[in-house]
Amino acid sequence: MKPIIHITWEYPPFVVGDLSKRLSDILPKIASRYPTVLVVRGDSDGVFETDGIKIYKAGSSVRTHPHILAYAHLLNLDLVRAAANALHDNGGASLIHSHDWISSIASAYLSSYVGCPLLISVYTTEITRSGSLRSVLSLGIFDLERHCFQRAERLFVQDTRMREHLAKEYGIDRGRVVLGNSPDTILETYRRFLG
Repeated sequence: MKPIIHITWEYPPFVVGDLSKRLSDILPKIASRYPTVLVVRGDSDGVFETDGIKIYKAGSSVRTHPHILAYAHLLNLDLVRAAANALHDNGGASLIHSHDWISSIASAYLSSYVGCPLLISVYTTEITRSGSLRSVLSLGIFDLERHCFQRAERLFVQDTRMREHLAKEYGIDRGRVVLGNSPDTILETYRRFLG
C-alpha cells in the first residue's frame, strides 16, 4: 500500500505553536494502522524515522522573508521539494493530508499532480484568527485558504461552529466536513477512501 503523506509546517522537534503537540498525539496512532510519511519544515533537508513515521525535513532555501505571504509561498516550495522526494522514495501516495493553511498550498498541488484525494485538518481560519478581512494581507490568506479548502475531498474540524463557518465564509458543502480531529475519526475517514 502506498503511504498516506501528511504535510505540515511544524512537528517535534520543529515546534512553533500547539500544532506540533496535536500532531505528535495523532500521527503515531495513525502510523500504527497505515504507512505514514510526514513532510515538515526543518532546519535542513533530511529523512529520519520516529514513532513509525518516516519524516522528510524540508530545509529553508531562503533565509529572509519580507512578508508572511512570501514566506508561505517559499515554505511551500520547500515542502513540495521534500514531498517530491517522499513520493519518489515511497512509490506515490494513497492520500495527502494537510495540517493548517500554510502547508495546504503544497498539499493541493501535490494531490492534483499525484491524482490522490486531499484531506485538510482545519484548526483555525484567517477570519477566526484576525476577526475580519479588512486588510490586503487577510484577504490574501483567505483566498489561499479558500482555494485549498475547495479542492479538499474532506476537511476535519473540531466542532459544528467551525463546520458552519466553513460553509458560510468559504462555500464548503457541509457533507465534505468531518466533525472531529481525533485519530479514530481520521482513521474512519481514511477507511472510506482506502477500503
